[in-house]
Amino acid sequence: MATSPTGESLRVLVASDQALIAEAVRAALDSRGHDVIVVRWPGEKTGAPRRRPAPPAPMSQVGLLLSDLDRWSRIKAAMLLVERIPVPWAVLTTSPRGPAWGAILSVGARVVLPGSTRLDHITSMLTLVVSDELRMPDAERSELETSWEEMRARHDAVAERLATLTPREGEVLRLMYAGSSVARIAEMLEVAPATVRSQVKAVLRKLDVNNQLAAVAAFDDVMEVRPAAYRLPTPRTSEPVDPAKPAKPAVH
Repeated sequence: MATSPTGESLRVLVASDQALIAEAVRAALDSRGHDVIVVRWPGEKTGAPRRRPAPPAPMSQVGLLLSDLDRWSRIKAAMLLVERIPVPWAVLTTSPRGPAWGAILSVGARVVLPGSTRLDHITSMLTLVVSDELRMPDAERSELETSWEEMRARHDAVAERLATLTPREGEVLRLMYAGSSVARIAEMLEVAPATVRSQVKAVLRKLDVNNQLAAVAAFDDVMEVRPAAYRLPTPRTSEPVDPAKPAKPAVH
């Protein structure tokens, strides 16, 4: 086995909702002398056996989670992993700095870095996370966690309104979301267009919106994080720490 450039071999739990990325990172860290275990992503279908059985989580020194964090399902799965596996976690994501970062920090992740960080710098970053020398500054963590709580509150409010729809109203909304016109919906549901228009009005009233586009956007908000709508500026004083001092570490 190769020797780690930092001189310290780590046991690294790698988790990603994309199996190919998890495998590529596993191979890269393994070649640098680390003991790497790929953790099954929540909800992932059972497939071929893993390369080696995972030891109890407390034996692992550090976790590395890679995800776009661009859907509610991905955010919830990532939060579940960090909560349930008690190791210090570093998270790499392509999601812009904002609520998605705050979500994963709120359950205990030590640091979140952009997905552009180079693999060459991951090992030193993980070593710093293990030694507790790299973590998100308190002020920045608080700002990000607050942005997550605010977005989650908006999401929950819309979800509660969606829950008041009847099954048929929900079906009409889903068909609207898919791009179907009132006439097409009436044809598919085998009802009169006037009936569909009445159901659309009920949907708009219950969602407290004025038009079909707003209703579709509300439905989309419950399904997607839409990070571009919630991007936060990057603090000038907040930079990823890298002991090798490469130019602006950024995780590929």
